[in-house]
Amino acid sequence: MPLRNSITAMRSQPCQATSVLWHRLAVFASLAAIHRTRSPNTNTPSPSFPDPSFVAALGDLDKYVLRNEDAEKNYKLFEVISNLGIYSRQQALFYADHDIKLQQAHSIAAKEYLVRKDIYGADALAWTALKAGKLNEAQAAIQQALRLGTQDAKLFYHAGEIAKAASTELAALDYFKRASALNPEFDPLQAARMRKTYSN
Repeated sequence: MPLRNSITAMRSQPCQATSVLWHRLAVFASLAAIHRTRSPNTNTPSPSFPDPSFVAALGDLDKYVLRNEDAEKNYKLFEVISNLGIYSRQQALFYADHDIKLQQAHSIAAKEYLVRKDIYGADALAWTALKAGKLNEAQAAIQQALRLGTQDAKLFYHAGEIAKAASTELAALDYFKRASALNPEFDPLQAARMRKTYSN
C-alpha cells in the first residue's frame, strides 16, 4: 500500500521521548492530585481533583510500558472524575481513544459542542463521530476543527484517520506527516498506533 510505504519517513526514536513525557506527566498529575486551594475567608484547605487528561495519559503510558494493573487503576480514577460532569469533552475523547462506549462518546461530544463551539470541541465531535460510524459528520466537524490553521499534532492525526476512512489516502498521508513533524509523541497510545500501522 502506498500509504504504508510512504509513512516510513515518519519513523522516530520514541523510547527516550516517551520516558521524558511519562516523567513530566507523572510530576504534573502528582501535583494536581495533591493540590489544595484555600478559602479566602476560612483559610481552610479544600481538595481539588486532578485533571482527568493527566490521569488518562498516565494510564495510557502505563499501558504502553505494560504496567497493566496501574493502567486500570488510572482508567478507573478517570471514570470517577469524569462522572462528575465537568469534564465532558475529556470523557468523550477517552472513550473514543479506547474504542469503548462509542455512541455515548459521540452523544457527549455533540452536546458539549452545542455549548462550546471552539476548535477542540469540533475535533472531539469529529473524532467521536468517526468512531461511531458517522463519517460525513466527522468530515464536516474536522474541517471546523482545522479552520484556524492550528498546529496541533493530535488534530492532524484525527484528520488523517478521517481522511483514511474516506479512502483519500494522499490527504491522510499528508496529515500523518504533519502530525509526526510537529510531535511524533503527541499521545502515548495514538502515536504508537500511527507508527505501527503506517511505518511498515
